[in-house]
Amino acid sequence: MGLTVSATELSRYAYDQFCARCAWVRLHVRALPYQSFPGIFSTIDRYNKLIVHGYFDRSGSLPTWLGELGEVESYIPPPHWSRFKVVDEDTGVTLRGEADGIFKMADGSYAIVDYKTARFTAGQAGLITGYEAQLNAYAYIGQRLQLAPVTKLALVYMEPVTDERTARKPQVVDDAGFSMALAATVVPVQVRPDDLIPRLLREASKIGRMDSPPAGSRDCKDCQAVASLVRAVS
Repeated sequence: MGLTVSATELSRYAYDQFCARCAWVRLHVRALPYQSFPGIFSTIDRYNKLIVHGYFDRSGSLPTWLGELGEVESYIPPPHWSRFKVVDEDTGVTLRGEADGIFKMADGSYAIVDYKTARFTAGQAGLITGYEAQLNAYAYIGQRLQLAPVTKLALVYMEPVTDERTARKPQVVDDAGFSMALAATVVPVQVRPDDLIPRLLREASKIGRMDSPPAGSRDCKDCQAVASLVRAVS
């Protein structure tokens, strides 16, 4: 069976702190222990999509906080990852993913966005390299599935508004519970799928086809944690 890599996994290959040993483990060990992703974030992301799509259905345009994307003709319901995939001709690797938002622009091109439930801070800025690869992976897939050309990519940070002044407003509380506002920050990402993604796929192909794990990064905290675990259970 050929190698399959998700856009999220491929994004890890773009970081300066990339660890080849950890990448091999993630590709070959199923399921990894102690791996969890809070379901609330997936729920918020899905609700975000519904909010944007519902607004567009009512008004024929995007909310003002997405207005910098430009004039949008329609939205494309993001295909499930089982259908949003391509086989790279050079490496034979199947690249798959599931974009948060796909919009057809008025000029016939496409924009792809990824929602992040987080505040855009200096720490988040350090993650841009990986997020850039993830979004360009979506563009790489989309352009091979008739969603072409992709001319805009963006991260949309949705920061929970949790200051004390807002929390004291009476309208945030009702009989069902309370409501929480989310404030948007749109961060454009450079569009370069054909420049960035083939190189990362070649690296994933090389590591994925190794019979045993390569050496890890000397400063990899995950490798250090595994070594500590092995020592403890031995």
